[in-house]
Amino acid sequence: MSMPNQTDGTSVLQKPHLIAAGGDLRQLAAARTLAAAYQVTLIGFDRCSYTKLPSEAAAVCDLEEISSDADVLLLPMPVSKDEEMLYAPYSSRPIPLSDLCEKVRSGGTVLGGRISASLSEKLTAAGFKVGDYAAREDFCVRNAVPTAEGALQIILQELPVTIHGLHILLLGAGRISKALQSRLRALGAEVTVAARRCSDLAWAECDERKPCMKA
Repeated sequence: MSMPNQTDGTSVLQKPHLIAAGGDLRQLAAARTLAAAYQVTLIGFDRCSYTKLPSEAAAVCDLEEISSDADVLLLPMPVSKDEEMLYAPYSSRPIPLSDLCEKVRSGGTVLGGRISASLSEKLTAAGFKVGDYAAREDFCVRNAVPTAEGALQIILQELPVTIHGLHILLLGAGRISKALQSRLRALGAEVTVAARRCSDLAWAECDERKPCMKA
């Protein structure tokens, strides 16, 4: 929603305020994209050197610098490891979730990835609209790609040999496994997938390139 703002007799449309808090570079990329439609405030990245944002976005280090009028609070995935402190690996100081939520206006929206049931209940009881973007299938499919590429990076760094010609067993046939299979095969690996669900085995059997076994 846009709200009219009178300045020197001229009516202009003011962008809604969004706080993008904590997380990894995925959160930073989201903040950069959302800056086209929102007045973005970024917090939890003072130890990150890769924080270039459009001119209309503001990066801050301290909660005290943020006004308490945010329409949307965008939390990372995972939101927290203890339901008390924000997951913010690029922050030089801990950020309490309770203090962060105080920066959102009454009736505002709080979005996060893999929000626990107890935290969701607390946020709802506080009067916020709560959404878990990790519950969306399209997000999960797209998020499987960087996760698979991260796994591939670790394999390349840790193995003393090339992937080409290796026999690799993947445990599970979910989204990440599917994204990883094609990348491993592109590098010449022979991939076998172990799965427990009959549906996963059936899909694997439909592709002659995918040896499969029941786990």
